[in-house]
Amino acid sequence: MKSNFVQRSITGAVFVTAVVAATMFSEFSFFLLLFAINFLCLLEFYELILPDKSWIEKYLGIICGSIIFLMFSLIFSANLSLAWYYNLVPVFLFLFIIKLYEKTHQEFTTLAFQVLGLVYITIPLVMLGKMGFFNSLSYSAGLPMGFFILLWSSDTGAYLAGRSFGKRKLFERISPKKTWEGSIGGAVLSASVAYGLSFIFDDVTAFDWIMIALLIVVFGTYGDLFESLLKRNLHIKDSGKMLPGHGGVLDRFDGLFLAVPAVFFYLLFTN
Repeated sequence: MKSNFVQRSITGAVFVTAVVAATMFSEFSFFLLLFAINFLCLLEFYELILPDKSWIEKYLGIICGSIIFLMFSLIFSANLSLAWYYNLVPVFLFLFIIKLYEKTHQEFTTLAFQVLGLVYITIPLVMLGKMGFFNSLSYSAGLPMGFFILLWSSDTGAYLAGRSFGKRKLFERISPKKTWEGSIGGAVLSASVAYGLSFIFDDVTAFDWIMIALLIVVFGTYGDLFESLLKRNLHIKDSGKMLPGHGGVLDRFDGLFLAVPAVFFYLLFTN
């Protein structure tokens, strides 16, 4: 138990340090971080969801997801014109056309899972990348860094409150350990941290930061539950073993994938 705690602590410290350093250092390091997260999460997802498929069926989704992410990253940094958005069409056409040559008799099932991976993982990470350029064409680490901090605050508050006061199950059928008390604790800590962030990052107002925190608590929880549902359907405990003591990369970012779109559209409609 002690060895596992030390392992988890070391992995967690390295993980947080890498995310903070990459987000704060530069536009390039931030996009490199998101590209790595996109690649590794897609790899885990397709390995889980398409375990008996050929390497081309698994890696085709990863290739398409990487192309989509790189294309949007170049658009955000003003290296490509907005007209490049239309190149999403040939990427998906390629996915469709290649099904004619697979001869597996499960082409549409594979296609559905490949598209699901792009919608579930790549598109939210594209939105997170856009947050770094939300108010201008130059990169600002405020919104993405604040997002990560609030996501971690939500998890920490939920864990501490749930462990100390948790009694009422939030969604026992899917995640027996989650409680209403934990969610409230996550909301309280996240909102408090959000108010503090308003004095550090002025990308949005204090009210916006608090609203972002609450959205992260709600939709981050749904993201956790969605991945828990996925793992229950597949009868597995962790999405992978890339992070010693923590499971897979997908396990560490599951809350992000539903929280990012919620925060992104809030910012889009209010700023």
